[in-house]
Amino acid sequence: MTTTTEDGRRVVPTCAQVVLRTFWEHYKVSAGTDQREATAVLELMAKKNLRGTFYHIRRLAISHYYAEQGKRRNKDRVIAENLTIEDDAGWERICPPWCVNKKDGWCALVHYWTEDEEFKARSIQNKANRGSGGTHNQGNKPFPLYEKDMLAANGGQEIPRIQVWQTTHKKKELVEGKVVYYGKTEESMSSYSKAFKPLHGEDSNSLSKPLDEMAVMISGGGKLHGRISILNAVHKPTITLPWIRHMTSSSGVCMPPRPRRPTQTSDDARMAEAYEQLHEEFQQKMHEYEVACSASRQHDREQTKALFEALRAGAPPPLYVEPLVVPPLPKMPTKTEFLAQLYGGTPVSALPYC
Repeated sequence: MTTTTEDGRRVVPTCAQVVLRTFWEHYKVSAGTDQREATAVLELMAKKNLRGTFYHIRRLAISHYYAEQGKRRNKDRVIAENLTIEDDAGWERICPPWCVNKKDGWCALVHYWTEDEEFKARSIQNKANRGSGGTHNQGNKPFPLYEKDMLAANGGQEIPRIQVWQTTHKKKELVEGKVVYYGKTEESMSSYSKAFKPLHGEDSNSLSKPLDEMAVMISGGGKLHGRISILNAVHKPTITLPWIRHMTSSSGVCMPPRPRRPTQTSDDARMAEAYEQLHEEFQQKMHEYEVACSASRQHDREQTKALFEALRAGAPPPLYVEPLVVPPLPKMPTKTEFLAQLYGGTPVSALPYC
């Protein structure tokens, strides 16, 4: 399938372009949503799912390779023992059925796994991030389902979400009679408790109270690398660290400084501080953008509902109310772009992040 450009040239689209085009043939964006923004989100999620698919295919192929040799290696053992296939012939021999007629594609995928330096570096970093002792004890059960089971086991009595999260990060084995947690769970819980008490009283127990979003953001220093330190991917914060700083500036609540990487020179420190400030401003604008989008969608739903109710009652349609103005999608420059602007003489406040 080819497409024709404005100057009459015939171009063969890439697989990614075909996926996007096919998707929009079956779906459409809601009223008031920018098509380009929706496509950008779709492309981002497609790339994420593709990486997950590659990861699964690689582990499955290695498992099949060892099964041919009479050695049972499930996915958990492949990950724990960091198993791989050393020779190219081994990779070619276990080419999956869905890839039989596309050997060149399989060879390119194998080359990506075994030769690509960027993939190797990212794989090593991800392995170090995961650690060797696991990250939680809930297995493949989603957190909401685990939370529901805990609620049922507790006779239907409500359990604070923070307490459920702590339970999922508790190791089953005791060490010298003491409870041990995965990773930095204990450190994160301690920071959360310290941030919780000034907000609710020194005698308050953070585990017995509902989750405090402000304490979560303060204890973790905001969303470092896009992640919160507690209940990440489970709870989506509705406030940002700059907003908290603004609201608590006169209330006496102690805001700990955001952790920063040590720098070698004063210039590096100033550059890092300026970029960090820019990122915090971006987070604040992103929060405002999400609130505006939510309000715009709610406005569209109310307008549509009012119209259908009028049609159902045989009344004239209601007066049209102009939709709320949604600001443009904020954009955060990369560090390379930031440095180019910074050393090019452009003030930091004038950088095109929105």
